[in-house]
Amino acid sequence: MNEKNATILVVDDDPSIQEIIRIILQRAGYDVHLAEDGEEAVHRFGEIKPDLVISDISMPRGDGFNVAIVIRSLDMERKTPILLISAFYDDDANRENAERCGADGFLSKPFTQKQLVGKVEELLGSARNHG
Repeated sequence: MNEKNATILVVDDDPSIQEIIRIILQRAGYDVHLAEDGEEAVHRFGEIKPDLVISDISMPRGDGFNVAIVIRSLDMERKTPILLISAFYDDDANRENAERCGADGFLSKPFTQKQLVGKVEELLGSARNHG
C-alpha cells in the first residue's frame, strides 16, 4: 500500500476540528472519512476498514479510549494504527492511557499541519513495515 492512498477515519464531535483535519489530510493525498462519536466510529470502522483511525479522546457515546479498545478487539489481525488526539493538557497521563487502550500514538491539540501529517506518515509507515 502506498500510504498516500491510505484511507483514514477521523473521529471528533467538533465539526470544525473534523473539517480542519479532513482538509489537511486530503491535501496530503489521503482518503478521509468522518465520524462524530464513538458509536459511529466503530460502525464506520467496520464499513470502510480504514488504514488509520484518528480519534479525539473526549466525545459523547464512546470516548477515544473506548474507541481504541473496541477497534483493537475487532481488528486483531490487521492491527490498524490508532492515533488519539486531545485538547486536555495532561499529556503524560493521556499518552499512558492511550497506550494501555491499544492506541499507537497521541497528539495534543492544537497541533500543526506538519505535526499531524508527520504523525500520520509515521504510523502508516510503521504499519506497512510490520504488517
